[in-house]
Amino acid sequence: MTRLRLVPALLVIGLVASCAERGTLVLAPDPTAVGYLEPVLVASSRQRDPDGPGFGRAPAPGLGFSQFTVSVPPDRAPGTVTFPANTTPDPRRDFLIVDSQVIADSAGFIRAVNAAVATRPKNQREVFVFVHGFNTNFAEGLYRQAQMRHDFGAPGISVNYAWPSAANVAAYATDREATLQARDDLEDLLSLLDQTNATRIVVAGHSMGAFLVMEALRQKAIRNRPGAFDKIRTVVLMAPDIDVEVFRRQARALAEKDVSIYIFTSARDRALRFSALLRGPGVRLGALSDTARIADLPVTVIDLTEVTGTGDSLNHFKVATSPVMISVLNGMSALGTEILSDETRQPGLLGAGVNVVQSTASVVLAPFGDP
Repeated sequence: MTRLRLVPALLVIGLVASCAERGTLVLAPDPTAVGYLEPVLVASSRQRDPDGPGFGRAPAPGLGFSQFTVSVPPDRAPGTVTFPANTTPDPRRDFLIVDSQVIADSAGFIRAVNAAVATRPKNQREVFVFVHGFNTNFAEGLYRQAQMRHDFGAPGISVNYAWPSAANVAAYATDREATLQARDDLEDLLSLLDQTNATRIVVAGHSMGAFLVMEALRQKAIRNRPGAFDKIRTVVLMAPDIDVEVFRRQARALAEKDVSIYIFTSARDRALRFSALLRGPGVRLGALSDTARIADLPVTVIDLTEVTGTGDSLNHFKVATSPVMISVLNGMSALGTEILSDETRQPGLLGAGVNVVQSTASVVLAPFGDP
C-alpha cells in the first residue's frame, strides 16, 4: 500500500522538478550598472568544475574555497531566483556571476573572511553560513544565498557551504549519504571561522541541509573542545528534513552550549510529505504540527503554514520565498543577524513588525497587513 502511494508522489515531485529551470553559472558581460552586487565566500566539499568557475557534483576529498560576486537582477519578484533561459543573459532579469576567484587554501580563506570583516562596522561582523538542501546544484545554492542576502538586507558576511548533492530528484538516498560524508567538512569550516575576526556565526540549513547542520554541530559538541561554541550563537533550520526523534538527540547534545535554535515549519510542506513517504513512519521536523513533542527542548518553532511563498509550488522554502517573511526578516538591515538571536534579550525576529502568538515552545506567525 505504501508503494502505491509512493509512486504518484514521485511522479508529482519529478514533474515539478522537470518543469523548473536548473541553475547555471553565467558570467555577466558588465552588469555593474544594472544588478545589485552581492559578495559570497564559498567553502565546498565538491570537486571543482573543470569547465567553469564553480563546483560540480562529485565529492572532493576535502574543502575547496572560492569567492564570488553575484549580480541580483532588479526586475524580479522578491523571494525568486531567476536563471538565464537562453544564451543571451539579461542582467535586469537573471542572476549572473560578475567575478569569481579561487582561494588556494584554508589560510587564504581565513584571510578573505578577515578582509571582508574589516570593511564592516563592529556591530556587523557576523558570518552567515548557509547550507543548501536536497537536489541542489552549485549555482542554485550560491544564487539562493545571494537572493536571501539581498532580499533580507543582511549586512553580515555570507559564507556558502556547498556539499555534493547529486542534484537529481531521484537521488534522495544518495544525497542523504552525501550529508553524512560532509559532516566533517562542515565542522572543519566552522572551526576555520572560529579562527577569523568575525564576532559571531549564524548557521542556517535548508531541508536536508538542516540535517547536515545538526549532525555537524552535534559532532562538534561531543568533541567538547574549549571555545568551540564561543562564536556560534544561532542555528536556523528551514523546513528541516529531520526525523523528530533524531532531532531530539541532536538538540540535547547542544543543550549546554547556549545556542539559540529556530525551526521554521509548515504543515503544508509537500516536499517533506514526499520525504516521509520515502523514509517510512515518522514525522519530519519541518512539518511538525504538535510542538508538544519538542516542548522540553530549548528551541523556538516558527509555524509558516499560513504563509505563502513566491514560486514555491512545494511550500518548501517559505523563509526565503515569502514576501511576508522577507518583510519580517528585513529587520536584519538594522539589527544584523541579531534578529535571529535572543542573546541581547531584544525583540529581534519576534518584534520585527509581525503579530505573534507565543506558547511554551511555539511561535506562530499571525496574519498581518501588506508586506
